[in-house]
Amino acid sequence: MKHLIEKISLWQLFTLIVNFELGSAIVVGIAPEAKQASWIATLVAGAFGLVFVFFYHGLIHLSGKEDLFQIMESLWGRAILVFFGSLYVMYFFYLAARVLRDFCELIVTAILPNTPIEVISITFMLMIGYLIYLGLEVVSRTSEIFSPYLLIFLIIIALMLVLTGRMEWVNLLPLLPEGVQPVLSALFPSLITFPFGELVVFTVVFGHVNFFRQSRVAAVMGILITTILLTISEMIKLAALGVDSKLRANFPLLSAVREISVANFIERIDALVVFIMMLGIIVKVSLYVFAGLKGLEAITRLQYRSFVVPVCMLITFFSIISAENYAEHIKEGLELVPLLLHIPFQIVVPGFVLLFLLWRKWKTARS
Repeated sequence: MKHLIEKISLWQLFTLIVNFELGSAIVVGIAPEAKQASWIATLVAGAFGLVFVFFYHGLIHLSGKEDLFQIMESLWGRAILVFFGSLYVMYFFYLAARVLRDFCELIVTAILPNTPIEVISITFMLMIGYLIYLGLEVVSRTSEIFSPYLLIFLIIIALMLVLTGRMEWVNLLPLLPEGVQPVLSALFPSLITFPFGELVVFTVVFGHVNFFRQSRVAAVMGILITTILLTISEMIKLAALGVDSKLRANFPLLSAVREISVANFIERIDALVVFIMMLGIIVKVSLYVFAGLKGLEAITRLQYRSFVVPVCMLITFFSIISAENYAEHIKEGLELVPLLLHIPFQIVVPGFVLLFLLWRKWKTARS
């Protein structure tokens, strides 16, 4: 069943990738295994992010701008699509619930400590559900409109920390006190799969971009900017907090911002951190839900908007019950999710898809 294809611009794709990749990563902190070399690990991981861009964009290019679910059906038939498509749908919805939980924990910690997490989750998901129902174009325009504010707020935070005199750049030294092993441990599987490997969701988005041939350049630029912002963010957290405090903090960027005090007048600019994470979470959860809904559309042949309400209710419920507390939530995300979910769905299955696409192209050319 064919539906009107929604289209987004190259600039919108760029902002979607930047906000999606920053998401919760810029606030919660990444690469704890690398300690004061976390910024080096982030910089190296950005190179793998570029590999993922070429990998996933190549899949869509070889298939003639089909999305991941359409590719599986055309390669392997409907039965295989139903099996693997259902797994991907659950994967996307599960990650949407995890990302939503990250944001809810930040709000409970920073802004509304006496508000039940259920209220925050339901309220936020109502807004996201409305955006998704309006379509990918509306999600993209939302990202496009608010992205400049994100950059401005990051610059303000950096300037305030410098003016406060809290930046101790000596905290970044020595660069590699234990050699490269901690950096390698941080890279695989955690840092490569989160956030860069999560670009797998864009296998459902690339086909909606106007000027598809130029979309790879926009995606590459998005990864480069994301890598720069994440690297600078890691350096700021280390300089402001030190290694030990950064590792102990649930939200290192928030902890760093709370150190700001300019002339005993400008203090507690937590709202800037909340806005940065909120925009990233809106984009990230929306794209995960959209990708999962497109999977349901491919499986059931019903328009994806038919599933928006029940799916959003399910994600809200699971985001609440998925973990007893934030420590359990983070432990699950660091120890289980990368190996059991990310590697199979980000690397193994797309790798087989690429091999079959290349084989089909070779067979067609030969015949």
